[in-house]
Amino acid sequence: MGLITSLLFVAASVAAPSPHSAAALGSVVERGVFSTELTEFPRFVRDNRREFRELDWSTDYCSAPFVGNTGRSFNFRLPCQRHDFAYRNLKILGAFNEENRKRADDRFLADMKSTCAPRVVTQRYNCYLWADTFYAAVRVFAG
Repeated sequence: MGLITSLLFVAASVAAPSPHSAAALGSVVERGVFSTELTEFPRFVRDNRREFRELDWSTDYCSAPFVGNTGRSFNFRLPCQRHDFAYRNLKILGAFNEENRKRADDRFLADMKSTCAPRVVTQRYNCYLWADTFYAAVRVFAG
């Protein structure tokens, strides 16, 4: 009985082959990270996560603490979600190299700054400073 249970466990643990080619998965990642507007990224996730289960859709929102949307910290949750999607899936695809990491990090900075742009001038400046700080941190510590 133990052998059968073990064999069933091993059989269940073996990953099924991906129904999508690496090129198709790469295209989804490219589209989600570099072609989709940031405000449309949640919809992109909803529309694609069921079909492309091989991709990693999880996020920890950059593991950064936030104090709401104003004050000493700014809410970069959506840029962080997309950045997590980029890093995790570039790694899955074997495409996580310095060039792609830089592209993902540059997109992260642009996304953060796009969340700063609509703020009033006095908040925008501080928001840009925080965006630059987050960017510097991922360039040094992430990867």
